Amino acid sequence: MNRDWRAELKRVLPHALLDEPLSRHTTFKIGGPADVLIDARSVAEAQTALRLAAAAGRPAFVLGWGSNLLVRDRGVRGLVLRLAGEFERIDFLEGGRVRAGAAVRVPQLVVACAQKGLSGLEPIVGVPGTLGGALAMNAGTRDGEIGPLVLEIEAVDLSEGDVRRLVKDDLRFAYREGPLRGRAALSALLRLKPGDKGDIMAVVSRYQRKRQQTQPIHTYNVGSTFKNPPGRFAAQMIEELGLKGYVVGGARVSPLHANFIENFAGAKAADVLALVDLIRERVRAAIGVELELEMRVVGE
Repeated sequence: MNRDWRAELKRVLPHALLDEPLSRHTTFKIGGPADVLIDARSVAEAQTALRLAAAAGRPAFVLGWGSNLLVRDRGVRGLVLRLAGEFERIDFLEGGRVRAGAAVRVPQLVVACAQKGLSGLEPIVGVPGTLGGALAMNAGTRDGEIGPLVLEIEAVDLSEGDVRRLVKDDLRFAYREGPLRGRAALSALLRLKPGDKGDIMAVVSRYQRKRQQTQPIHTYNVGSTFKNPPGRFAAQMIEELGLKGYVVGGARVSPLHANFIENFAGAKAADVLALVDLIRERVRAAIGVELELEMRVVGE
């Protein structure tokens, strides 16, 4: 089984892709191949894929929209699991509660809730990720994060395939850190506040316009590269050091927003990582601050 695990997975789940370039599935358009990439359309398919990988001693990684992620140039060994199908549902319940699948894209969820007159998610309308990714990293802006809105999460253990419901007492959110730890979200129950649909939509539109004006939304990037240090803004420090537009290989610091790195000319992961190291060294030397990555780096 260990040697033939990919063939067995392909037999059981024929839509699995072998040696699939992950550059096709990330917002950076960077990354080597996955041993196996599978779109799981149900809990049963997700569990089957995870258990086959575990039986073969292979690791599993969950891919969402492909934002906030740099895949190294040699790719990802083991299983790359992406959620689809039943995980793309949004159900509106009583009392301002919303249950949404982990594959629902955050902007879609925010707008759908606003159209139902439900408020709370507006600050994250510009987050280019899925709900599952937002839960994993407690996505947010200076105006609000998703964590306080979460009542419960249905999650699957990536090493065993067991599904567990995490309730409020199990959920510990921090700055850019979610409560999953070895699990992946399948769905979440949120509690929002009823309000005037027109007012909520106006706030959503305002956040969307601000993002369009201040962030390089039409380039290949992952969103914010670094976390903001306490009381500081990473973009401001990088810009003060004159690094806007700085280029390494095919990667550059965005001329529009200094906390974004862009793949503007066929960049490799190695280019991005070299640029990250240069920014960190310059900030450390000039300002004495150690920048921490917000984007996740995976693969080899």
